[in-house]
Amino acid sequence: MQPLRDDRRPLTAQLRDRLWEDVQSGVLHPGDKLPSEQELAARFGVSRATVREALKALEEERLVICRHGIGRFLAPDPSSVLSDEITRLKSVTELAKGLGISTSTRVLSLREEPADPTIRTHLELAPGDNVVILERVRLTNRQPIIYSIDIFPRRLVVGELQREALASSLVGVMEGQWGTRLAYSKAVISAVLLDGDLCQRIGVAGDLPWILMEQVNYDPQDRPILFSKDYHRGDRFQFRVLRRRR
Repeated sequence: MQPLRDDRRPLTAQLRDRLWEDVQSGVLHPGDKLPSEQELAARFGVSRATVREALKALEEERLVICRHGIGRFLAPDPSSVLSDEITRLKSVTELAKGLGISTSTRVLSLREEPADPTIRTHLELAPGDNVVILERVRLTNRQPIIYSIDIFPRRLVVGELQREALASSLVGVMEGQWGTRLAYSKAVISAVLLDGDLCQRIGVAGDLPWILMEQVNYDPQDRPILFSKDYHRGDRFQFRVLRRRR
C-alpha cells in the first residue's frame, strides 16, 4: 500500500477514505478487528494522531465500533450506511458509482411545461419560457434509495426528448450530447419526510427520514442551467464535510 500525501486533502480525510476502500474491495469484512493504531501509522506513513482522528471519523459515521480494552472493529453491516464527501459536485449516477453500489432507475414522469415563477427565479428565465421536468427514483436491490426531480430549460435539449436516454445520467446526457457543462452548484440541505401519496407512489414507508439536497447548478459562465431536488434516504446515506475554524 502506498503512503498517503498523494493529494491536497488533510491526511485524516485521505486515511479515512483509504480504509473505506479496504472495506469496499473486500480486504476488510464486517466484524473484522482493525489493525492497531501503530500498525496503521506504519502502513500509511502517518502519525498515530492522524490514525486516531481518521478512526474517530469512521466511528462517528457508525462504520467502526470501538470496544474499550479490546480494539476497534468494522461494524457488522457497514455497507448499510453510504457515506460521501458533500463538497464535491456529483450527479446521482456518479454518487452511486463512487459508493460502489449498483442502481437501477425508474422514470416516473417526463414533461414539458411553462416555468412557474419559482423556477423562473431559480433559472433566470423569462415569462413563457418552457422547462423540462424529469422525475425519477433510483433503486438498489429493488429498494428505492433516492428520489429526484430535475428541472432545466427546454432550450438546452438537442433533438427530441427521449425518456429512455434520461433513465441514465442526466448530467451525462447534458455534457455528452447537449454540449452543456456543469461547473458548480449552490445547495441547501435539510431533513424532510415525504408525503403519504409520494411514499405510496415510489414504494417506501411513510416514516422514513430523507435528506433533501436542493440545488441550482451553474455552467462555467455562471448561468443557472439545472434546478434539482434530490431526496436521499436518511437511513442509508450520510454526507461528510470538512469544516475549518477561521
